[in-house]
Amino acid sequence: MNSLQLSGPAAARVLVGAVFLATGFGIIPQAPAAKALADHGASGALVPLLMLAGGTIEIVGGFGLILGIYPQNAAIAGIAFLIPATLVGDGFWQVRGTPTYIPQLLQFLKNAAMTGGLLFIAATPNQPALFPRFLLTSTGWEGCSRVRSVTGGKMLRS
Repeated sequence: MNSLQLSGPAAARVLVGAVFLATGFGIIPQAPAAKALADHGASGALVPLLMLAGGTIEIVGGFGLILGIYPQNAAIAGIAFLIPATLVGDGFWQVRGTPTYIPQLLQFLKNAAMTGGLLFIAATPNQPALFPRFLLTSTGWEGCSRVRSVTGGKMLRS
């Protein structure tokens, strides 16, 4: 396996996960998304609940993607979130001929590209870990050849 095959999936997860974290933590404003929900008939009491649920999916899924914690499940959750969010919030076909057409089209295409990346992540078995995983057993650390190479073949003990 070459270095691109090892680092490519991890880099893809970090890049996609960063967008989810930025949105989930409110770095990217969510007022337009809340307005789109209300415009599509969601009641005033339901909008904050839907926004909270969406933010939670984005934060948990973003961390899952970045850290490699159940990355395939995180990718599927991201897809399940992105599809309805894109159809409700980025309906560029509804604003044709208005000044918001191009921004809506760009958001739609960005979400479509993110969905493609998430499909790639979901379909990739044996995702590489972003951080080495160690297993502490009664005989020492196992599961990482780097520990042996750094310590001259000796296992570290606690």
